[in-house]
Amino acid sequence: MKNHVLWLMALLLLTACGGNQRPLPTQADLLRQDSLERVARTQHAGRKYGLPEERLLSALPLQALPVTYIEGFEYVLPGFEDVSPTMVMPLFGLEGLTKTKAIRLPDKEGTHVFLVGGRTEAGMPEVWMVTLDGKTWSPIDALSVYEETSPDEESAEAFTDEEDLGTTRVEFSVTSRYEIYIQVVFLSYVDDQRELTGVSVYSIGRDGKFFELEKNRLNHGATDDTSND
Repeated sequence: MKNHVLWLMALLLLTACGGNQRPLPTQADLLRQDSLERVARTQHAGRKYGLPEERLLSALPLQALPVTYIEGFEYVLPGFEDVSPTMVMPLFGLEGLTKTKAIRLPDKEGTHVFLVGGRTEAGMPEVWMVTLDGKTWSPIDALSVYEETSPDEESAEAFTDEEDLGTTRVEFSVTSRYEIYIQVVFLSYVDDQRELTGVSVYSIGRDGKFFELEKNRLNHGATDDTSND
């Protein structure tokens, strides 16, 4: 009888420790769970971009500062890399541009900075400086650093003085301290002369937004002296 009781206890113990108990996780199980938890944390943090988009942005060519506008920059976009127009809105918050290209500038206090160029629906070139959040890579702000306007035939006929005929464009320079000089230039159709009509100076705040340092400063001196940095 005693042996019978001992045999039943052993049988019950084996049953409890047998197939009803969950096996220890394998290394693959642990890696899979870690991946799922990482994805859950990312979604909870509200990231707006997945890894492919972040990889695309971070892999764009890096342009060192300072940067200064040179003739034809808006058409050549030197060093820029093609970016699909359909990606420009979700990546940079810009819309209505075609033939789009982009280049990355050095980060500003944790904020990602890019130059994005393209053509408007009217075929006119534009260049924008765009800031993205340092963690989520989501667009924060955009500043137009190059644009060009030409008078149409009706407005041209309305000019009383021949010297008023020409085109106005906005050019830019960026120092290594992120002083962004935006200058308005009038190019005469009559004598091909350039007239500087205004300069404004911007920078990038800690929040990633552009703010104006100075306005209508004609003697801007945008040449960067990096020796004082």
